[in-house]
Amino acid sequence: MIRQVMLLILLIATSHAALAKQDNQQNEPIDDWKGNVDVTFAGWTEHLTSTGRNQDNYIVGFRYKQFEAFTLLNSFDTRSYIVSYHPQIDWKPWAKVGLRLGGISGYTKEQNRIQVGGITPVFAPTLTLHYKHLGFETALFTDVLVFSLKVMI
Repeated sequence: MIRQVMLLILLIATSHAALAKQDNQQNEPIDDWKGNVDVTFAGWTEHLTSTGRNQDNYIVGFRYKQFEAFTLLNSFDTRSYIVSYHPQIDWKPWAKVGLRLGGISGYTKEQNRIQVGGITPVFAPTLTLHYKHLGFETALFTDVLVFSLKVMI
């Protein structure tokens, strides 16, 4: 089921990119979506200081401009939701660096002691490598490296 959802998202994202390119060739204005939308559709983690945690996060999410929303299976196999603000700057023509600020749900007090109302703060530096509409992101969440794939529209 998750695989089908990811393929559907990929199909929609690439279709939108093709349509935007076609509109541009007809000398029509480029819409507000171009360059402002990412669809994240896969995620894996590497825990630096702990073992026996979930490494396949099945993340699905969207970014519009600098605002993001994701859902994933966290390190404890619990459904989590992230809402964040993610400013990025172009470091190289093929790389962006950023800082993700926000909150994530889905953790108990025993799993993560730093919480406010059941929401764990997110402060994660990011590096995104991209070529055309495909991107690979690495983020550092405390002691966890997160890797994800994305389609950049």
